[in-house]
Amino acid sequence: MRVSDQQLFGSTAGSLERIKERIVRVHEQIASQQRIAKPSDDPSIFGQVILEKSALADNDQWIRNIQFGTARVSVADQTLGEAQNLISRVRELAVQARSDTTSAQGRLTIAQEVRQLHRQLIQLANAEISGQPVFAGTETGAPPFVLGVGDAVTYQGNSESQSIAVGPNQTTQIVLPGDQVFAGATTNIFTDLSDLLVALETNSGAGIEVGIGDLDQAIGQLSLAQGQIGAIANRLDTAYGTSLVVSEAIHRILSDQTDTDLATALTELKLQETAYEATSQTFSRLFDLSLLKFLR
Repeated sequence: MRVSDQQLFGSTAGSLERIKERIVRVHEQIASQQRIAKPSDDPSIFGQVILEKSALADNDQWIRNIQFGTARVSVADQTLGEAQNLISRVRELAVQARSDTTSAQGRLTIAQEVRQLHRQLIQLANAEISGQPVFAGTETGAPPFVLGVGDAVTYQGNSESQSIAVGPNQTTQIVLPGDQVFAGATTNIFTDLSDLLVALETNSGAGIEVGIGDLDQAIGQLSLAQGQIGAIANRLDTAYGTSLVVSEAIHRILSDQTDTDLATALTELKLQETAYEATSQTFSRLFDLSLLKFLR
């Protein structure tokens, strides 16, 4: 079959164009350090890359959730530690007030400090992070504990526990509701302090004695809550470590799938440039021969 000059020109010019496109693509791969940037680069691998990036986005969200939860748990842990110290101080004052050597006036003076500590405990129970109360359950729009008439304290939160997603089909609780911590099944700490204040101000030795027992229960309740918070912190730490390992693995897979191998790319570039030069020379010779034929 006879091949015309026009066919030769067209075929050679097409080869030149395809080689130029490969050269441009290799240059882009070297500049961006990305071997796979669009579906046409490698359809099968590009599909895998989409799946890996989706998994990475999910994992990144879990990491953000864990960081959010860890911040709340840290505030809760610090608050409970301070609350235990505060109740321990109240107990010291109550023991002092129980003494037969303490006068009625002395007990009134102690009551003044206990009332200040009572108000400080309300502030601790209303601890916030990023403008949201920590001990309100899932009711985060208002302070959970409100001081009413006299020394009465009302809980405005709910009994639900905030939870976050920390992995595929995995959730974990991040804080304890305030009614469990400060007004739990064992004792209502605010009521205990209110009753102690009444005993101090009415010079009731028996009431003070009962108050000391209540304070022991309050310390135990806060200690139990802090232990639960510690367990939550450990779960979050474990989940965070797992998420970091997963993130590193996905990044490594993406790198293997899409990153440019510089040595391979440079070799490919050299081959394509050589091919382009050779094809250009062939095209030039074809043009010269065609021109000579025309001149004849």
